[in-house]
Amino acid sequence: MKLDQSRLEYYITHEQAAKQLGLDLDSIYQLADEGKLQAAVMTDGSIGISQISVNNLLPKEALPEYQLNAYLKGVPISINEAGRKYKLNTSTLTRWMQRGLIHQLGKDGKTTFCTGLE
Repeated sequence: MKLDQSRLEYYITHEQAAKQLGLDLDSIYQLADEGKLQAAVMTDGSIGISQISVNNLLPKEALPEYQLNAYLKGVPISINEAGRKYKLNTSTLTRWMQRGLIHQLGKDGKTTFCTGLE
């Protein structure tokens, strides 16, 4: 049986975490001490910082999955089409629109157009 590496936690150096977050090393250590960054001692004795905990502190626009789909920002898609494409119930999408998680771009008759990247 082969190990599914996509399910494993990935650790980066404290220098990489500082660069990604735009902070100095003392701030990284402080965030780790406060429990806002997950740190661990690696087998070579160095300190590793959880990439997931770093991502949790980044603005959504800085996340790789957001950047991958940034070209979709402002591109209209109907609620029905989005439901089919992303396998979501249209009532869920409507609730997200009401909560401001996705934004309505306009209407054409009964069709509502939205965007998911805001």
